[in-house]
Amino acid sequence: MADESTSLEPITKLILSSLGRCDVALMNLRAAHGLPGTETLDEEALSAKLDEWANRCKFEIWRHLYRIERQISEAPTEFSYGNSLGRLCCWYMLQVLQEDCGVAYHPDRKFNPDFCRPEDIFIHGIVDDGGQGGTCASMPVVYVAIGQRLGLPVHLVQTRGHLFFRWDDSRGTLIDWDSPRVQVWIPPDRFNVEGSGEGIAFPGDDHYRVWPEIWTAADIHHDRYLRSMNPTEVLAEFLIQRAECFYDLRDWDNSLKSIHYARQLAPEDRRYQSLHAKYTREFQQQQASAQRNSIINRIRHAAPVSRPGMPGHSRGCCCGGCDEYRNAAASLPVAPHGGGGRCKACQQAAAAQSGLVSVFGHRLNCACFECQQLRDMAKTGPVPPHGMSCQCANCTTARSANESARGISGHPMDCSCFTCTERRNTPQRMPGFGPPSRLTPNFGPAFPTITAFPAPGFPRLPGT
Repeated sequence: MADESTSLEPITKLILSSLGRCDVALMNLRAAHGLPGTETLDEEALSAKLDEWANRCKFEIWRHLYRIERQISEAPTEFSYGNSLGRLCCWYMLQVLQEDCGVAYHPDRKFNPDFCRPEDIFIHGIVDDGGQGGTCASMPVVYVAIGQRLGLPVHLVQTRGHLFFRWDDSRGTLIDWDSPRVQVWIPPDRFNVEGSGEGIAFPGDDHYRVWPEIWTAADIHHDRYLRSMNPTEVLAEFLIQRAECFYDLRDWDNSLKSIHYARQLAPEDRRYQSLHAKYTREFQQQQASAQRNSIINRIRHAAPVSRPGMPGHSRGCCCGGCDEYRNAAASLPVAPHGGGGRCKACQQAAAAQSGLVSVFGHRLNCACFECQQLRDMAKTGPVPPHGMSCQCANCTTARSANESARGISGHPMDCSCFTCTERRNTPQRMPGFGPPSRLTPNFGPAFPTITAFPAPGFPRLPGT
């Protein structure tokens, strides 16, 4: 053990230093060091408080020793001490601690244990002035700590999902107290004591094979339950509780270190081996997932964003206009479901990018009349994909669809002059269909023929 402890960290050396004193309370408090909420723990003050509780228990036990004489013929039962002096000592010790000292189960943890809260697992949640109570992981530790101060042969015992304590003495115990002055010989005895619930009981071993959880075949095989634990095994168990706290807090480093040190104290305990393998595997999976996510995020930030080109061009078009369009759109949102998406994000992205429309071959921020007109058209109707001067079918159709809502060229969109108003009110024809309008010149195959005549009163040109 000395060779192994030299390689341990300071916190573990501090815990191991309490092993020589075999004070279960000191081992428990030191195992809690470093956990959240333990920064202000005062070992001396808490130890002094336990000494005070022990003196109160000592007085009450001395005051009720006469009961053994009156009930000498009564055999002990599961819920009475009978003629057992050892059971009487445990009975009144727990009664004083529960009724006078406030040792009780935390009301919020009866059906909802929380390993993220060290005060629910370690004894400072009970002994400290601001403590709210403990659980079956901490209350038996307080009982054993008081029993040790009284010189009683009590030991911690584990079962599946639970911790209790046992009077285990095969030789007999001599109680020799100074204040009050008491010398009592207690015959050899062995019995379990349950004080983590409401009241006090002395259940047998068979009770703990089915409560609080039914044993499995693995529990029977590892043969670590229902054994009176020695100080080394107790310290290993406290380190496991420390590891579980750090595990629930997702502090993998301290959790695995605590399990590693527990395995050094109890190398043959298969439970700790299995738990160490489980936590190590989950830690490796978490590390691999974090590394994979980091690589994915790095690739996403480094790779260029795939954005569509100009309206009417293919998504992979590499023309100068599309490249400029993508560069200008780099700081704007991208439709997550494509250009045809109807979700709110896609509509917001489309609205933000609509201002980037310009005539084919012009800069995206070009302020010429055609580009401004194209942007105005993009707000209310179809846009010629290749600009105002393109004669392809798509551009011609888009321009024709927008002509009926616009005035004459060179006038603003909302111009209210007579010509613009008349142009908006006059139906326009699609190219190549129907008779020519009186405002649209019709160019024949060879020479233009003017279909709009000057108003009456104008002189005619000679020869006309």
